[in-house]
Amino acid sequence: MSWQKITCCAALAIFVLAGATMAGEISAKLSGPGMVNDSTIKAGEPVSLDLYFSNDTIRRGVSVGFKFTSPDIKNIIHVADSGNGVNEAGDVKGVNGWQDKSVFDLTGVIVSANDWDGNLPDTVGLVGIVIKKRWQPHDLEKKISINFIVPDPGTLSVDSTFFPPGGKWMYDNNEKPGWDGPYTFKVVK
Repeated sequence: MSWQKITCCAALAIFVLAGATMAGEISAKLSGPGMVNDSTIKAGEPVSLDLYFSNDTIRRGVSVGFKFTSPDIKNIIHVADSGNGVNEAGDVKGVNGWQDKSVFDLTGVIVSANDWDGNLPDTVGLVGIVIKKRWQPHDLEKKISINFIVPDPGTLSVDSTFFPPGGKWMYDNNEKPGWDGPYTFKVVK
């Protein structure tokens, strides 16, 4: 193979890999007193599932849903903090521009909580729409914290999902952000 072909192949590989690493993505981490480590939750203690978002281009919106499931835990307790979150109960909190209309200037982040009652499976949807501004590109950054307590030991999983009434997993233009879930957590006494 000639050095020109090798150079072209190397340049193409770098371009493809650079594009792949710049794609929008969503990931999750635990925080709070109930966090034992990255994969373990202490039963009966408040914990937060922190959602990190990156955005690779100027956008007009986001629509993502998350489902909490378990083979052996029947429910979770949503930690209410009325008036201090992006939803009425206050258990879903926005940060870094997602707590108000800084980014999503139509109504802020809208929480679809049609099946968000603590009984597993439990589903929450998040929607943000931009009218006057645009959601600017940024690196992975914490945007949402979901606060809850798992009362019993067992296994809890969180994954991406469709949410009622019409919530798809997407950024605008039907582009799907990367997701490295499902996340599975061991819940211990």
